[in-house]
Amino acid sequence: MPKTTKKTATKTVAKKAPAKKAVKKAVKPVVAKPVVADIPAPERYCHCTKRKRNTILTCTFIGSFLLGLLTYHLLFCPAHPHFGPRIEFVNGCANVESIKCPKMLQELPMIDADHNGCVTREELRAAKKEMRHHKKPAGEPAVVDAIAPVME
Repeated sequence: MPKTTKKTATKTVAKKAPAKKAVKKAVKPVVAKPVVADIPAPERYCHCTKRKRNTILTCTFIGSFLLGLLTYHLLFCPAHPHFGPRIEFVNGCANVESIKCPKMLQELPMIDADHNGCVTREELRAAKKEMRHHKKPAGEPAVVDAIAPVME
């Protein structure tokens, strides 16, 4: 008879780690912060309030600008067309004694288009029109000082 041998199963037993001694420390209890949802802060102005504010600011700005422009033109603008030099005309000619502007007095010989010593309203009007467009008056002779280059 055959001999049967039983194998014995070897059991491995895991050794347990030795238990550490409990160190007594002062453990603070964990306080859970209450969960608060982030609520957005309300806007300072609603859309209709912004529109009202912008309308008021715009009207104030435009009003102050127009008031300043009006004040400037009425009080401080001597070049305004209503405040121009007053020239008296006697028998159709400009009275030289009524002209207070020294620059205008210097310009009178050039304004006189027909060189008769009398500046009429039409000549004065034409000279002012040409001065506005930065042109020389028509009565002034054209002076040419340029010398043509010589080709060699």
